[in-house]
Order: sequence, then structure tokens, then C-alpha cells
Amino acid sequence: CPLSPPVELAIRNVSLPNSLLRRGVALSAGTPPQSLAFAIAPFRNDSYIYNGPISPWPGGVFDERSSTTWERITNGNAPEAKLDSSGTLPNDLLGTDRLGINTTFSVENFPVTIVQSQTPDPNLNVNLLGLDINSSFLNALYSAKAIASKTWSLALGWQGADSSHQTDGSLVLGGYDAAQTNGSNTTYPFSQGTPCTGQLVITVSDIVLNLRNGTSAGILPPSAGSAIRACVNPHAPWLSLPSEYFLNFLALSGYAGNAPRRSRGINYYGAIFNADEIYDGDITIKLSSGFEVKIPNHQLVIPNYAIDTQGSITEPDSTVRELLISSLQNATQNHMPMFGRPFLSSAYLLVDQDQKEFTIWNYDPTSTDRKLVPIGADCSGGPDFAASSTTTDSEPPESGASSDSKTMSTGSIAGAVVGSLVGLALIIFLIFRYYRRHRRLSHHGQSVEKDPRVSVFHGYKAELQAENRAPQELPLEQDPPSSLQPYEMAAGSGRGLLEEDRWSSVAGKDRGGGMVKGRAEMF
Repeated sequence: CPLSPPVELAIRNVSLPNSLLRRGVALSAGTPPQSLAFAIAPFRNDSYIYNGPISPWPGGVFDERSSTTWERITNGNAPEAKLDSSGTLPNDLLGTDRLGINTTFSVENFPVTIVQSQTPDPNLNVNLLGLDINSSFLNALYSAKAIASKTWSLALGWQGADSSHQTDGSLVLGGYDAAQTNGSNTTYPFSQGTPCTGQLVITVSDIVLNLRNGTSAGILPPSAGSAIRACVNPHAPWLSLPSEYFLNFLALSGYAGNAPRRSRGINYYGAIFNADEIYDGDITIKLSSGFEVKIPNHQLVIPNYAIDTQGSITEPDSTVRELLISSLQNATQNHMPMFGRPFLSSAYLLVDQDQKEFTIWNYDPTSTDRKLVPIGADCSGGPDFAASSTTTDSEPPESGASSDSKTMSTGSIAGAVVGSLVGLALIIFLIFRYYRRHRRLSHHGQSVEKDPRVSVFHGYKAELQAENRAPQELPLEQDPPSSLQPYEMAAGSGRGLLEEDRWSSVAGKDRGGGMVKGRAEMF
């Protein structure tokens, strides 16, 4: 039976009502429609829209008073698709409105949270499109039969410093874009019960610096247990690394200056370097499965952009550059590493909510080819990966064969029955032998060998729990210290960690599922 074709949404610079441009998923809200740019939030089930008298927000603001289809939610008229109140702040408004998907399709009475609070981190003050396991957005499209499954895939595009390194991206719902995928892939199950609320956890065996002189060096020590687990999050503007690996990065790159500063711009908490001291190589992410993703330098190093109080992007300081790598230290030292925009600038992501797994390919953001492939259930209700489905032709009967030639004699039937019984007895015997041998081995303490490089970093359990448990703090567990010392660092360069966090704690909850402790905890 035919599957509903996927829905493709553009990720591009969106013209907002106040004539500003913001990059994100291009959608509209309200009647008449108000154009908005949304960030992709795999850690939220519901969607969030900002409003306010001015527009310093990265995704634009929404004026619900100007929409004739806006309806505020009270206890008596909450829609069937309930909002996730755990992500709301006291001043937020809950309601429903029309959400415009494209020029021909919209979702009526879509539940949204209108946010009227802000934090110092501009990445939190952004419209969020929730795509978690119980996404109200995906549920609405699937219930309307607009998509074949609650699957989404992402080609994030490039966001470099100049036009040659900037490309639009796309969010595909109910399938994926096969033309964007390149070569082999790797698939991971959802990771429940971890600090990664979006459940998209990968195991990284090494992070290799591809230096400009043609040599390479890995920042993770080659010893057993050095692999780290990282959370894939399209909303994160950087790669966040444990502080000891950030120091390894500085040493291997040859940096011997003072501690980099924290960015307070659009890519909040990236590392600010002098322009003539910034890293000029690429980075290759190696996963435990053997899969590799190479990130070009022009997606790692960009100007330090900021937004002024009127919503305009300020002219960046030409004497500095921002490295989209953040060090996990001080208040964030026990956080799970986050792999965001730089990683997804070279990796195509497919998230299958129905099968509870996600797949990663390499991809070329400069390609303009498109081949949208639906993913859904076949007519019998079983899963059907439409892109790889094949048919096997059975051998046709010989020409001229009569019906008599297909009739078996009584003797043939008896022989077939006896043969079947003998075969069945043999199968039962083999199963019984295997079962006894398996029990014997288990009684001797033998088990399946595990990958020795996969370990726990800063207290995250290496084994996934079968049940879905809420994230919880575990005892601190440090990895062995790195033995990498390929460079003699200048005196005082041991201060290579990013500058101390200077502003006090912010009360309340952020939009990333965690409490704000000591600084903006982005995710």
C-alpha cells in the first residue's frame, strides 16, 4: 500500500515580521500567519514560541493578540494533546493556534507555550520545535495522515563565516532524503535513563585533530576505557568536551596562550581566541562502531556574532574568532558531552521514534539533489524501511504443466510426513544441546566480550537500562588521566581552561530539561 510522502521543511534565513533575518526551521503561527524561525529540540515534546515588545530573540517573536485563531488554555479547555508543564515558567502562556507547515498545509489548534521570560543565554531565548518521543508536532502530523511515521531526519546545512561556507538545510518528517546520505551508516538505539533527554547518545572512541601540516593526533588517550559517550543535539551550537580533553586539544594544536574567553554572543559559551592564534585544522570524530565524521575548519571557527537589544546582529570584532568547542568545567564538569551543530554540519541524522533508534550518515551540504523516501508501516502493520525494500521474484511454473503434475501420491505424502518428523526431532535435539552448553558456560562465569574502550565518563552508566528511568546524579567516576604530552606548553599555559563563570545563578528551569546551576545550563 502507498505511504504518505515525507514533508520537507526548509532550514534557512527566515524573514521575520520586523524585517530581521533569523536562521531556523521556517514555519508560521497564527492568523494571519506570522513568520518564525524554530530551533530543533529533540529534548522537548512540546513547542515554545516567544513574544515581547522588541525582538532580541534569535527566532523572532509572536504576538498572540494579533491572531484571530489564538485560544488560551485554562484548566477547563486543555486540548487532548497535553502540554508538558515541566518546561514552563510562571509567566508563560499556554494555548493553541494555527501552525503553518507550508503554503498548502497547516495544523489547527496546535498546542504551544508562549514564553515571556528570558535568560542571559540567547540560545535559550529561541522558538523551539519539540521532536522528542511524544512530540505533539509529530503526533499531530501523523494523526492527520500527513506523514507515514513519527520519523524525522535532518540535514542541518553549513553556517560558516562567508557565503561559500553557508548552505540551507532541511528537516524531513515521515522519512528521509536519500540523496543527502553518503556511503555507509551507523545505527544506535535510544539511550534511556541518561542525562541526554533526547536519548540520542553515541560512543566516541577518539577525536582526531587533522593539523594543517598534514599530521594527525587524537585527544583521547589510546588506553582501554577512554571512549566517551556524547549526546547528539541539533540545538547545541558547539561540541562540549570534558576539561582534560579540552586541554589535550589546546596542547596538540600547539596553543600556548592565556585561557580563552567565553563567548556571550549567539553561540553562547564557545571559546574566544585571538584571530592569529585560533586553531586552523579540521577535526575527525571517530565512533566506536568505526564510523567517522570529519568536520571542516570553516564550521568550527567563525566570527563572534552577537545580537543587540533591537534584534540586529552586531558587527563582530575582527581581532578575535570563536571556536565552537566548549569546555565542561566548574559547574558543568559532570555534564555529558554534547555534540551539536559542528558535528551535524557533516553528519546526516535520521531519528525513528517508532523503532526507537537513530542512524547517522556522512553527507555533503553543498549537494542540491533531493530524493525523499517515506518510512512507515506496510499494509500488514509491520515496519517497512522503504528505501531498502527489495522484492524477490519466485521461479515461474514450467510452460504447459498440467494440474495433474502437481498432485502427490499417497506414498509421497507418507514419505514427506516421516521426513518432516525426523527433521523436527533433529532440530529439537540440536536446540537442547545448545541450551545445555550455554548453561554450562554461564555457570563457569563466561560471558560475551565487551568493547574495552567503552567506559563511563564522569558518572554515566555504561550499560543502558531496559526500563525508562528519570535522569539521576551518580557518584563521580573519573577516567584515567591523559598521558598525551606531545608539546611543551609555555609557562602559565596550564590555565588553558576557559575563563571562570562570572555571573550568578539564574532561578527557574531552562528549556533543555535541566535546572540552571551557576550559569545558563543550555541543555
